[in-house]
Amino acid sequence: METMISVWTVVEHVRVASGAAEVAIFTAILYWFFTSSRVADMLEVLGERVGGWCGRESGSLRQAVRARRRQQNADMYAKLDADVAVRTTSLYRVKESPVVPAPQPETRPPAGLACGRCAPVSRDSWHDPKIEDSGTVINVLDIGRQNFANSGVISRYFCDLAQCFNLVKFQYKDVIPDVQKDPAYIKAIEDTTEEELKKTDLNLDEKGDGDNRNSAGYLTVKKRVEARAKKVLTDISSAMSYNILRVVAWLTHKAIRRVAGGGCGTRAGSVARLRRATAAGLPLVFVPLHRSHFDYILVTFALYLTGLRPPLVAAGDNMRIPFFGWILRGCGAFYIRRRVDGSEHNGDPVYKAALRSYIINSLAANNNLEFFIEGGRTRTGKPQPPKAGILSVIMDAYLDGTIDDALLVPVTLNYDKLVDGNFVREQLGMPKQMETFWSALRGIWRTMNTNHGSIRVDFNQPISLKELVQSFKKYNHFKAPIEAPLGPADDKFSSDLDRRLLYNHSHSSLYGDDVSTDHKMMVEAIGRHIVYEGAQATAVMCTNVVSYVLLTEARGGAGVRRAVRARGAALRAEGRDLAYRADPDRCLEHALEMLGPLVQRERRTETLRPTKSIAAELELSYYANTLVAHYAAPAIVATALESIVCRPDADGDTVRHQELLGSALQLYEVLSEELILCAPCHTIHETLLRALDQLLASGVLVNAERTDGLEEEKWSRRFAKAIDDEEDDGYERPDPTLRIKYIIQKTPEAIAERRRLLLTLRPLIESYSASCRHLAPGTVKSVVKATIDGLVHDYTTNKMPYGAAVSSDAVRNCLRLLRQWGVIEMYTDNKERKIRLRPPYDDAQKLNDICSHIYKFNVDSPLLREESAT
Repeated sequence: METMISVWTVVEHVRVASGAAEVAIFTAILYWFFTSSRVADMLEVLGERVGGWCGRESGSLRQAVRARRRQQNADMYAKLDADVAVRTTSLYRVKESPVVPAPQPETRPPAGLACGRCAPVSRDSWHDPKIEDSGTVINVLDIGRQNFANSGVISRYFCDLAQCFNLVKFQYKDVIPDVQKDPAYIKAIEDTTEEELKKTDLNLDEKGDGDNRNSAGYLTVKKRVEARAKKVLTDISSAMSYNILRVVAWLTHKAIRRVAGGGCGTRAGSVARLRRATAAGLPLVFVPLHRSHFDYILVTFALYLTGLRPPLVAAGDNMRIPFFGWILRGCGAFYIRRRVDGSEHNGDPVYKAALRSYIINSLAANNNLEFFIEGGRTRTGKPQPPKAGILSVIMDAYLDGTIDDALLVPVTLNYDKLVDGNFVREQLGMPKQMETFWSALRGIWRTMNTNHGSIRVDFNQPISLKELVQSFKKYNHFKAPIEAPLGPADDKFSSDLDRRLLYNHSHSSLYGDDVSTDHKMMVEAIGRHIVYEGAQATAVMCTNVVSYVLLTEARGGAGVRRAVRARGAALRAEGRDLAYRADPDRCLEHALEMLGPLVQRERRTETLRPTKSIAAELELSYYANTLVAHYAAPAIVATALESIVCRPDADGDTVRHQELLGSALQLYEVLSEELILCAPCHTIHETLLRALDQLLASGVLVNAERTDGLEEEKWSRRFAKAIDDEEDDGYERPDPTLRIKYIIQKTPEAIAERRRLLLTLRPLIESYSASCRHLAPGTVKSVVKATIDGLVHDYTTNKMPYGAAVSSDAVRNCLRLLRQWGVIEMYTDNKERKIRLRPPYDDAQKLNDICSHIYKFNVDSPLLREESAT
């Protein structure tokens, strides 16, 4: 009983407590209801309407309540009235004042457009004419954030992962069965079998011909050759995996966010053009200029995230390293040997046939393709002459009707700070270190702990291969026969220089049998066109501008900030795409952060100058060479001008037009291994004439005879085209350029411009001169080492102030030039490349005479002495 009473007591207490709680909650609700401004306003409106229905004056209750509130909260209502008055005044001012448009984003100049001379149809295609390309750059890392901005919480937080795992899945056909049925592949196996039988002790009758090919000896050798061919084909082929591609895309997302604080940008208009070109149903052939190992994944990454079909990528077999090679193969890489001829694989017909058949059948299956036309990575930062091997295979596929057409897409990549580090060791003549698993791990670790600034991946307009072939057949400066090999030019115009340069470079181990010289030269011309267009469309990073200024305009350290600002404005006016848009001073600080110890900075005077070392100048020259390629033509003319002015008997005030252009042509012939001056659809002479016009516009030169100078220049342009040198009556018109003269200006601005252009090419000319001085019979390695040692000695003893001249690439290019001139001969002995002098250049005097064609441009100019003094 007591228990029941206790329970009942507890229940009563709970009821009392719950009742008190209910009363408290009800009281709080009533308080909120009658004190809330919204409820009060609602009651006022309701009371006003009820009063209206009852016949009372409208608004009296509401006005009474407001009046009482204003008395209680006078300060608050005064502030509210002031805010209303301000808004009313602002609205009135906006309505009555003229409409001011909203600020628009800064537009960029058009870049990456197809050549208007040889690809006009491609230039007008692949874009929507109703939409103007403003040059907007998008960060591919932000695509996922934008696509999943309005999705769920998990998708927004894991936007990178969601973007990579929701992209389109593309199908890739296995082309190995088609390659094994290819007649060229089968024929290569049969020919190799016969060649191996000839090297054995088997009786040739046992091998048999025709019906006797079922003999045991023949079948044994053929089986061995087929097994080797199958292994070659397996090593070549790609293994594109959608799952690997998604995982690598996600990892690349995270890696780029860590190493590239400025993101990875690409032009929005370029992506739109690629989408329209993809709809045409033709295979796209992406042709990047090669700067870093990161290029392999970066191009695929940018295409994949923008919803485009990733290509099969031709990678060097040096990248076939454990684990990482498997990942690259899963991302579409197929491996090719770095050298087919000139190595232990010399003349391997099975490998050549397998590679050609694999590429052709991949294109026939409508797979996109990617290959680096320069071969390996550029060690100097300048675009390298093309390697026409894979391009020749694509040309064959088009010419034999395997594909109707292909769209070539030049691709350019640039970095604020190179991901792979620098190439100083190799430029100093040390052998290249082969890629290994552990070196790859060390490189990844080092990269992930370094800020590399911004990255740009840009795609040029797709160019029809069919249109290029048809256009190049029309140019007369490629049609005349080659009368003489490339050699030192005389004082006359080198009218066939364009043709001879193509002829001397058009060699490839992947050309098919019975390929004509015209065909080889056309492939070489298309390759040079792609490299030139890609170099001109490369986005200019702030480190490129600052490095160029430090090595040319402000070597002494004075006026760097002003020069950087002026150079950026000049590049923008010339149509180059600057990859930075911030204040020039902020860009300079960012560039100095990226360059780090390469630049010395005096805090007291704020003076900036390159660090005094060969390694620092070599690395700075790598970044500066992006602009060296841009200023190559006017720099050649300015250097030729200096070589004329510094002659002992020269007139230091005037120079003749013909003499200046002739000297410039000779200089470009010397530097033809270093620079691609123009697209092959333009002649070198025309390009140098345009560069001369730039010197006239900048005030370096002035026409001596202003009255008839314009007419004479018109005649010179007609003469340069060389269409018809004779009149109808047989009378040959005299060369009108003989009377054109230019006055050399001596103003401080003109002298500064001449010095800048002179320093643009000076390190290269120093390297070439040193190569000629140290030329001697021996191995190529010993000649290169002797030249590098001589340059290092000259630099350390202050005889030569240009650390960037210590470049093994420039030395080797000079040796190639001397071989083309017939001065030296290269041969292989005991697996070593050796050099010997060819008669009559084994005589010291004869050798010095021909090397004088290089020495004469390495002049001791007063402009350089003034620069050293400052």
